[in-house]
Amino acid sequence: MTKKQTLGEILVQKRLVTQEQLEAALRIQTSGDRRLGHILIKMGVITDDQLLEALSDQHDIPLCNIDREFNSNAINLVPRYLCRKYSVFPVAIENNNVLKLAMVNPLDGEAISDIDHYTGKVVQAVLAKQKDITNAIRRHIPFNYKDFYYPFIYSQMAKYMTGIILALLLVVGILTYRSMQIEKYGSVSESGNAKIYYNHEIMVGVEGEGVISLIGHGPFARGFYSVVFNNPGELKTFIEGKKSNFTEKQYNWLLWVSDERLTKK
Repeated sequence: MTKKQTLGEILVQKRLVTQEQLEAALRIQTSGDRRLGHILIKMGVITDDQLLEALSDQHDIPLCNIDREFNSNAINLVPRYLCRKYSVFPVAIENNNVLKLAMVNPLDGEAISDIDHYTGKVVQAVLAKQKDITNAIRRHIPFNYKDFYYPFIYSQMAKYMTGIILALLLVVGILTYRSMQIEKYGSVSESGNAKIYYNHEIMVGVEGEGVISLIGHGPFARGFYSVVFNNPGELKTFIEGKKSNFTEKQYNWLLWVSDERLTKK
């Protein structure tokens, strides 16, 4: 059985790198967990296209031109967060339940297994450039709510900060709602057998057997009100008779107290 050629051997055979350049790149590779091809690209020795061609020859995996081969029938199969996690892009659904998947690293067994399981398709890995995959993801893959809060994409600190922001938004929302409720309906307090409604510089108190007091100031009246009524009907008659003495907010709120709180009390 013929021994499979290494990437370095293929590049030397194609005269894309010299033996000296290959050995220099291999020495750099031993100092960290980096791929040989990417080191050679960073060194300016080979291009992306040359690396892809060599990898295609080495592993007998076809090259993919995403722009030419893309079919929208695969657009919703793989969510954006998985595409970014594994640097892959779903190119097309083909016969026999096959998903053509453009990959930067078609030998990534974990990526193929996860996407097999997620999509229920049989993954056929093809080679593509990182920048082409990134551009295709940005142009074609729709956002999903998981893309904003997924453990493989966001760090623990990012998730922590997101949680704080969401909590603050919730608190602000609650406070805003309460402020709007108070602005519209005012406050209610109880003391002994008395219940007091207060809003817009007007206070309506209900005490004992239903005696109702109206205390406050209407900006268009002279002085302050301090009036006692025997029932909500008397209060409402008074309010309607003195409508011109109150602001619109005061008038509407007094009617609301009379109709919705005192009458239904």
